[in-house]
Amino acid sequence: MEYSIMNRTQIKCFLSLGRTLNYSKTAEELFMSQPAVSKNIKKLELEMNTKLVNFAHHKVELTVNGQFLWNKLALVDAILDDTVASIQNNDLNGQPTFNIGFTDIPFEDSFLPRFISLVNEKYHYRINLVFLDPNGKVNLIESLKNKTVDLLLFQSDLFSKDKDLASTALLSGGFSVAVSKQNPLASQERLTLKELSGQRVLLWNGNELIPTINELKYEINDKYPNLNITDSYDTAILSIYAGANVAVGIVPSILFNPDSKTVNYVKLKSPMKISYSVGYLREKPEDKQIQNIIKTLKYAINVEKSHW
Repeated sequence: MEYSIMNRTQIKCFLSLGRTLNYSKTAEELFMSQPAVSKNIKKLELEMNTKLVNFAHHKVELTVNGQFLWNKLALVDAILDDTVASIQNNDLNGQPTFNIGFTDIPFEDSFLPRFISLVNEKYHYRINLVFLDPNGKVNLIESLKNKTVDLLLFQSDLFSKDKDLASTALLSGGFSVAVSKQNPLASQERLTLKELSGQRVLLWNGNELIPTINELKYEINDKYPNLNITDSYDTAILSIYAGANVAVGIVPSILFNPDSKTVNYVKLKSPMKISYSVGYLREKPEDKQIQNIIKTLKYAINVEKSHW
């Protein structure tokens, strides 16, 4: 009996397309061109001697045979990945390992799983996530300088104040106002500081000295002295007060929680920009492996951003 010989690329293309039902998204996910994805799908159909995918009116659907094959291959692929991972985990000498510090904001929960999966699949790096509380006793900058972590995900201006550190911007933004969904201000697309007059305002400010936060505080004190501003060192507490409609909160845009049931995040109209970045020792950018990690971080974030 003769069996069709499917290669790994064909299987990955087919499994991804079965999940995304979109050639463009599959191409992005696999770092391939769209024609290459289509070519691999057609080769697989030729080898299987059956139609697996229907594409009409810009809509992708699996055929009955395609769905049957997808279910079987997904199981086999999961077993294969688990087997390879088990072998690699028992022999880590040849597998580069990187410690990446993160602060566990909602946005990181959404893109880090994709990043870890991609960097493991493409480069076979092992990623250890290290939680660092910006309001805790551990100094974030020192965690980089003493090499507790190899890279750190945080706002860019944290790194700019130390000559031994450098950073790469991953996502640029500004500030947002956390407003209760019961508050009339929640329906606006943008808010000015002046429009917050009469509200109790909580300004997020971690234990670390962040220049942009201090600049915003200076602008508020200088131009809007009547605003009732209080520092808040915990985003969870800030969002609870905002959700209760007893205060509004000002936070870097990256700290927004799209799944909040009580709070809307409205952009603050301000020229100040603050970037979500990855920081590292200044000597690191020459490291090819670090470059690969940064490139994959950017890609994973851009994919997540495309779903907003």
